[in-house]
Amino acid sequence: MCDCDSSPPLPSSTEVCIVGAGPSGLACALGLAARKIPFVIVDAVAEGHTASRAIVIYPGALESIGALDPQVAEDIMATGTKYPFGMFMAQHTVEEAMRAGIHRSGSGIHFGKRMEAIEEVDDGAQYELLFESGERLRARYIVATDGAKSSLRSFAGITFRDPYTKKEAAPGAQDSNFIVSDVVFEKPTESVARDALQLSLVEDGFLLTGPLKDPVDPGLHLFRLYIGMTGTPPRNADLAYLQGVLDAQFPGSKTTPRNVPSIAKVLHAARFRTRPALADSYLHRTKGGAYILLAGDAAHTHGPGGRQGMNLGICDGASLALAIDKHRTASLETKGDARQILESYAKTRREVGWGVIDTVQDMENLEAGGLSWARWFRIMAVRILSPVPFVNNLMAWQTSGLGYAA
Repeated sequence: MCDCDSSPPLPSSTEVCIVGAGPSGLACALGLAARKIPFVIVDAVAEGHTASRAIVIYPGALESIGALDPQVAEDIMATGTKYPFGMFMAQHTVEEAMRAGIHRSGSGIHFGKRMEAIEEVDDGAQYELLFESGERLRARYIVATDGAKSSLRSFAGITFRDPYTKKEAAPGAQDSNFIVSDVVFEKPTESVARDALQLSLVEDGFLLTGPLKDPVDPGLHLFRLYIGMTGTPPRNADLAYLQGVLDAQFPGSKTTPRNVPSIAKVLHAARFRTRPALADSYLHRTKGGAYILLAGDAAHTHGPGGRQGMNLGICDGASLALAIDKHRTASLETKGDARQILESYAKTRREVGWGVIDTVQDMENLEAGGLSWARWFRIMAVRILSPVPFVNNLMAWQTSGLGYAA
């Protein structure tokens, strides 16, 4: 991989400004670069992410990336650990491959650029963004991939609400509590799957392990741990806490404790607290024909069930790049706005987002902690039905993301 995290000078204007250099923003940037559309991508952080929650990239997201830049897809596949319906790969590794693709296209990513304000200019034909540095940037299309607390979504007046209760999602509210940690086990054990996700449902929530491959030392016993619980986990879980969870919840820990893996080192641990939320619209338009367009977590959020967040965001970004290209071309040819193209993006991707939220919620109802007859019946239904070929194929299709690819 190249050193792609240096920040080039910020221009005063461009056609598309992407705010947020996570998977959604990077996918949109790759799509714009492939179509030779001028763009600028900025992020408030000082450098590319080095730790993140996602661990699996599915065929739908890989297909979307491959259509934009085949080399990026090849780089991702060369680094990941393959399994039937996806690849184990940490999100920051996926992002690194995508940043390298953007760099090869001749574009750069402007890190350390925190947006301070935004306003309409040129009678609404453009937006102007003001950054903490004092720099200003004008663009017709503003892509909001700035996360669940999106300031661009707030500026546009778009409500972010619980799709079930229809109430506005309160800042800081959460329905799911979980810890994500990268750990190194002392030695391999047959009780830990090296080529599959391993899920254990317990009274207090769930425990999931997934293998990762260290690019420097492929033989390292590196794993991602997801720990879901009904209570509030510690902000910074240490080795003792994580080992305690394994000792109590790892499959067979009560009958064969010697099979419980021992943690040699904790590389990273973070607490995440999420809830389902969906933007009322993915689009805001000025009277002069400038746009704010939502993608990724700025448009939708949900818990970790099914490991869908990064994948859905990548597909959003790829779809948005295509929609901007079509809208830009149609506007030039007709000398009009052709707003229906972007409205179609907003409608279609919102429907996809709502569908994924609903699927994830079903998964999390199964994974949720607590002992109840309802949970027992859900678990038994999965055990009975999952071996049925049609049901198994349907579950695999839903998880793969191919149904919502760009």
